[in-house]
Amino acid sequence: MGLLAKLFGRDRGRGLPPSTYSNDAVIQRIEREEGVDRETARAWFGEMLVFLDLCAQSDDVISPPKEVDAAWHAFLLHSRDYDAYCRERFGRVIHHQPGDMPDPEAYRRGYVRRAHYGPEVGMAGVWLIPAGMEADGVTTEEMQEQIRAGEPAGAYGGDGGSDGGGDGGGGSDGGGTSCGGGCSGGGS
Repeated sequence: MGLLAKLFGRDRGRGLPPSTYSNDAVIQRIEREEGVDRETARAWFGEMLVFLDLCAQSDDVISPPKEVDAAWHAFLLHSRDYDAYCRERFGRVIHHQPGDMPDPEAYRRGYVRRAHYGPEVGMAGVWLIPAGMEADGVTTEEMQEQIRAGEPAGAYGGDGGSDGGGDGGGGSDGGGTSCGGGCSGGGS
């Protein structure tokens, strides 16, 4: 099965080293359209590349924070670059699926997968703690360590659910876009 999965591109993206790809045109677009400085635009772009890795590895639908989604939109507008990057790195295109409403559970899955991915700079500054996962006195870094150690997501003060309401004191319910599951599987 592993050989077949690799031949058909379904296993690409698993176990890849962090991407070193950069695209100045996309970073400039993020700066211009989002009104942020170059360093911030680069950070968002880097987190978007991490998110694409997560999408390639996920069998479930996951959603990014709004900053990552903005970077993803900018990259999608450079469609040839985006297509070439995805095909080279994953063997297929990671499709962007807009939604009408934020999906708190898809964001929570994305957040947990991002914490497992590694401690690269950007997570704490871009990925807000999902609503329902906040715990008094626990820092984002401590929560990330607990997630990487394999503790269940529900151990952070919530019941794992979300009412879809407010941000719960600094948390996030994610954006209205997603990838993974049926969105990223298969070819373009």
